[in-house]
Amino acid sequence: MIDVKKYITTIGILVAILILGTVIVNIFISSLAHIFGLLINILVLSIIIVIIFSTIVTYNIIKDKKVSYSLMKINLKIANLLFNSVIFIASSIGIPKNEIRKIYVKLNNTYIYNNKYNFNYGDIIILVPHCVQKNSCKLKVTNKIENCAKCGLCNIGELIKLKEKIGINIFIATGGTLARKIIMENKPKAVIAVACERDLISGIQDMKHIPVLGVFNKRPNGPCVDTFIDIHEVESAINFLTGKKISTKGECF
Repeated sequence: MIDVKKYITTIGILVAILILGTVIVNIFISSLAHIFGLLINILVLSIIIVIIFSTIVTYNIIKDKKVSYSLMKINLKIANLLFNSVIFIASSIGIPKNEIRKIYVKLNNTYIYNNKYNFNYGDIIILVPHCVQKNSCKLKVTNKIENCAKCGLCNIGELIKLKEKIGINIFIATGGTLARKIIMENKPKAVIAVACERDLISGIQDMKHIPVLGVFNKRPNGPCVDTFIDIHEVESAINFLTGKKISTKGECF
C-alpha cells in the first residue's frame, strides 16, 4: 500500500528548505543590487510553484483520480528531477526510501497504462530477480531458465509455462548490470520488470527510451531471499502491452 502522506510531508520539508534558503540569501544580499535579489526570489517562487503543481498531480494519481495524459507526462519529468532530493530528505527524517520509491513506480506505471500499445510477445522482455528462485535450489537458472525442474517450490516453473504458452522472452537477472546487458543484447520494445523498489527505480530511470512496467516482488522472508511473484500481475502487464488477453488454454484474443 502506498502512503502518500509521507510523500507530501517530504515535499513540505523541501518547500520549507527552499523558503528558508531564500530568506537567508535575501538577508546576505540586502546590500547588493535589488534586481539580483528579485531574480532569486522569482526563481525560487517558480520552483516552489512547480513542486506544488507536481505534488497535486502526484496525489491525484496515487488516489486513482482522473489526470490528463499531458499532465502525467509533465509531472513524471518533474518527479524524476526531484527524485534524489526527495529521497535524501525522506531518509533524513526517518521515512523509508521504499515509501518514496513506490510512489515513483506508481507514477511511471500509471503514465504507461495511459498509453496504447500493440506489441508482439516477442517484442517484450520479462526480467525477474534471481531471489525468486528457491534459496536451497542447486539448479542454475540465470543463464537458462529452462534448467528449472518445475518442482513448484518457487515461481520459476510458472514463468516457464508462461514462456512456453505465448513465446515471451523471460530472463533471470542477478543484478542491474546483467539486466542492462540483457536489454542491450535483445533490444526489446518494452520491458516488464519484477523487482524490489530500489531495483525497479534504477531500471526505470536507466531505460527511458522504452516503456518499463514495474511489478513489485513479494518478500515474506525479507529482501533477496525466497521472494515470489504474483503471476496474474505479470499477465495483466503482458495483456496491456500486447492488446491481447492470455487465456487459461494459452490462446490469445
